[in-house]
Amino acid sequence: MAKRHFKGYFETYRIGEESFEVEIRLSPYRRSTSLSLRKNGFVCNAPSRLPKENLDSFIVSSIPKILSKIKKKPEPIEGDDVYIFGIKTHIEGFSSMSKEKRNALLKKELLPYVKEMTKEYSIKMGIKEDYEVKVRDCHSVYGVNHRKTLSITYSLNLVHYDKHIIDSVIIHELTHHFVYGHSEKFYKILLGVAPDYRLSRKKLINHIYA
Repeated sequence: MAKRHFKGYFETYRIGEESFEVEIRLSPYRRSTSLSLRKNGFVCNAPSRLPKENLDSFIVSSIPKILSKIKKKPEPIEGDDVYIFGIKTHIEGFSSMSKEKRNALLKKELLPYVKEMTKEYSIKMGIKEDYEVKVRDCHSVYGVNHRKTLSITYSLNLVHYDKHIIDSVIIHELTHHFVYGHSEKFYKILLGVAPDYRLSRKKLINHIYA
């Protein structure tokens, strides 16, 4: 097998009064161009045959779009203002509470809701078993279905999102009652119950709370 050759270099682009360093990775095997913002800065992957002026134009037009998306993302907690079920709510003294007390307050909001809706969607989806519902302060996942113990653990972070978005996570986890992985069969069942699941998922991963 022939060895693939890649060309990588850094270039600085000036947009308005700001300068941005971009790592450019060119490959003869790549067909499309993409720009992403990573921990170490902007990275652009592009076909090596792409003309330089086209590459520059793409990068200059893409950087403001990426930055605007980042700036528009609200924080779920800002001082005493907290997003609860997609609504910015003022909780006096929230910022001065310990993490344990804050989590307990948020769990008190979320747990009854996910318990109720897990039961409701279980009936709707024809699941006869009763799932034990838990809420934990986890950040790597929004929900986990433990089929062997018939329990579902939801992330406390869900409390910040609109109930419709939370419902999409509940339905997702309940679908795992029938299908373990994320196969075509899994999404057929999921979308049959939540036809707008992909939109809710997009809001979830982009931290759009309402």
